[in-house]
Amino acid sequence: MNRIVVRRLEGRKLLCTAGAHQVTTDRKREDGGTDAGPTSGELLLLAIGSCAAGSLRTFLAHAGHPSEGIAVEVAFEPSAAGDRDAVAIDVALPGLDAIADRAGLEDAARSGGVVSRIALGSELRVRFRPAPAP
Repeated sequence: MNRIVVRRLEGRKLLCTAGAHQVTTDRKREDGGTDAGPTSGELLLLAIGSCAAGSLRTFLAHAGHPSEGIAVEVAFEPSAAGDRDAVAIDVALPGLDAIADRAGLEDAARSGGVVSRIALGSELRVRFRPAPAP
């Protein structure tokens, strides 16, 4: 099971630890932060983009197509109607015209663990426990 730990540093900054890796998140200055790191929403988009790019790379390798130069951009697209927002994954892929299986490409972009869990609407559980004494 993947597990991360998030602890408050100061102000709006948080220290996020995943295994041996640490990332500091913060809010933008206009939101009361110091912009010392990405926001949590930006981290989510980074995870989606990284997941989609990795899955596409694997698909292309199995199909015998190069993946050099692939670029993935991810953005939140708020709903104009006020119902469900969307997450858009835009892929720039050199040699796209040589790939006949466009449905396979789209399936690959959606198939990674992060992207598929979001698309499926994974259940979100919140549990509380007492904090250890300092």
